[in-house]
Amino acid sequence: MERLFLFFIDGIGLAPPSENNPIAGMFSSLTGGLGLPDTDKPLFFPRSVLCPIDATLGVKGEPQSATGQTSIFTGVNAADYLGYHLPAFPNRELVSLIEEKSLMKALSGKGVSVTSANMYSHQFFTEREKAEKNRFPVSTLTIKASGAPFRMIEDYRKGKAVFADITGELIRERGYDIEKIEPEEAGRRISAIMKEARFVFFEYFMTDHYGHKRNRIGLKQSVEVLDRFAAAVASGLDGEQEAMVIISDHGNAEDMTTGGHTKNPVPGILVGGGEKEREQFAGLRDLTDLYGFLLNAF
Repeated sequence: MERLFLFFIDGIGLAPPSENNPIAGMFSSLTGGLGLPDTDKPLFFPRSVLCPIDATLGVKGEPQSATGQTSIFTGVNAADYLGYHLPAFPNRELVSLIEEKSLMKALSGKGVSVTSANMYSHQFFTEREKAEKNRFPVSTLTIKASGAPFRMIEDYRKGKAVFADITGELIRERGYDIEKIEPEEAGRRISAIMKEARFVFFEYFMTDHYGHKRNRIGLKQSVEVLDRFAAAVASGLDGEQEAMVIISDHGNAEDMTTGGHTKNPVPGILVGGGEKEREQFAGLRDLTDLYGFLLNAF
């Protein structure tokens, strides 16, 4: 595969359609109109494949962000490594693991050019650097370990970055003077960034944020934004040479009966690439499996 876009979405799982599952229809344009179906086996479509991925990692308790995301971006079962699911930010043990095995670092070591499309502010770093314990999420540590530069507000204004909520509305509400963009424009920016690097990473966290608050209106807006953004990226993929992978770390937004995480499987979606890649992707079983797939894809 020549180029790949890894789209990480925090807090979405697979569950049966119901009034308490506001994301059941998401990504219908990528999955033959099925959205995010409750399935226990891979489902193949003309240009994509969806498979259920275990986020519990064989460890008791609800899956959490620090261990789930570390498992994705290092290929190591972080929950088993610690003996428990760790929420929020990685502790010292996981930070060391990420520094050693960061997916982006590993790809860079193979000669694959890597970058993150996420826009950061200088305030994001200065506030967290003051903390006694690590306050950086797995994604930021993964990028940092690779040595790839972070995209800042200056890059966003040049059309070379996307903020974490896709449209930029969230950071505008925080007082930053930047342009709000449509999801389609954000998708076009991703396509342009994919011409700069063979591996592009982007993180979206609003689904987990709204899920914890049981905010149905917010999730409805997220579904629309994500659908439009992903469709725009998919339309810009170049045949079998380029692909998009969508994955999450744990369930949450698919169950409005609780404000916590769920044990539901998470969706793994591969759009584009060739038939061989889609067959291999269908073999993913838990969060750790994506690491090897992505290394082999290049």
